[in-house]
Amino acid sequence: MSDDLAHGGVSYAGRTVGSATLVSVDLRQAHQRVFASGRPSIERLVHVPTTVAFNVQDRADQSFTIRLDRRPCEVVDLEPSEIELFLSAKQAEAAVTGTYSLVAAILGGDVEFRGPVRKYLEVEPIIRGALQEDAGLTGVDELERGGGAVGETIDNELLAIETRGLHKAFGSNAVLRGLDLGIPEGTITVVLGPSGTGKSVLLSHIIGVLQADQGDVLIRGKSLKAMSRAEVLGLRRGIGVMFQDGALFSAMNVYDNVAFPLRQHTDLNEKEVREVVEDRLDSVGMLYAIERMPGELSGGMRKRAGLARALVLNPSIILCDEPDSGLDPVRTALLGDVLVEQHAQYGGTMIVVTHNIALAKRIADYMAVLWRGQTLAAGMAQELLSSEEPFIKQFLAGQSEGPLGMDA
Repeated sequence: MSDDLAHGGVSYAGRTVGSATLVSVDLRQAHQRVFASGRPSIERLVHVPTTVAFNVQDRADQSFTIRLDRRPCEVVDLEPSEIELFLSAKQAEAAVTGTYSLVAAILGGDVEFRGPVRKYLEVEPIIRGALQEDAGLTGVDELERGGGAVGETIDNELLAIETRGLHKAFGSNAVLRGLDLGIPEGTITVVLGPSGTGKSVLLSHIIGVLQADQGDVLIRGKSLKAMSRAEVLGLRRGIGVMFQDGALFSAMNVYDNVAFPLRQHTDLNEKEVREVVEDRLDSVGMLYAIERMPGELSGGMRKRAGLARALVLNPSIILCDEPDSGLDPVRTALLGDVLVEQHAQYGGTMIVVTHNIALAKRIADYMAVLWRGQTLAAGMAQELLSSEEPFIKQFLAGQSEGPLGMDA
């Protein structure tokens, strides 16, 4: 077989990913192509202007710098940068097709870095998704979500959200009991746990709807407790929320529901509003239903419309509260694919609260299991899925025998 096989007009190294045999281009060339592609997702890199140097071990010819502070973004020879990454030649080759998560590798300690790398983590899913598209690959099954174990804690500088000793009670019912949890930047983090253990209450604290009885929530290092009301309201504009049932306004059609945040929080004229709304609805496969009323939508359609509304202000954090609730297994899997695709289009950090283990396995980069208002375990998805801890093993396998009973 020839070492150079054509794939999508690009020649890669002779290795196979999915059904495609890929031909040899280095990571620098791959970045050059996606930056020149004009993809809408690449245009969103403007939200995190920085420069990132890729130092490839023993391959100075493949080391390079990306300038995300330029329009359009540029790829140049290696130069001093705000952020530096140090990759092996094997890691650089794996990253060419976007099937190797540098977020997971950085969190797991497989890739050394210098500088405020959280900025890069925020946009890495966008770049990775563009590289994946460039290689002709799509779908969650192509992505390698490995990258090593995280261990007990993650450096605070790598966290998008952190809770410290969070307590919340409703009357005599203590829901959160000293919750300590870190949500890594750039990940799809799935929060699991039995009913009533505080998952949805956690989301309400993150957006500042509920105030903790004790403890604090930090958003990218900033304490919610120390923020003024105006600062909290400003923070909420950067956080999109997808509610269980979509939470659409029943008297508004799909278009007006999705347009609502734009009309409330921006100065866009109606033509500009329509452009944004149509783009978001198209991205979740709902453009055809733009004039329908919520009562005319199926459960899955309402959830996708709710996701479009959550995305409409280009938030860098997305919260999804049991998005699979009421959906059959097929539509749950399809919704999972939509969530992964949207993360690749918009980057940032996505938190998904669910009981659905199959959905969690399908989409999670990082997992946290809550029990009785505390974090029982947290780590990279593959780490938790292979855990031998009795509760984790029982819960993820859905077994009746184990420490978790009906009274938990």
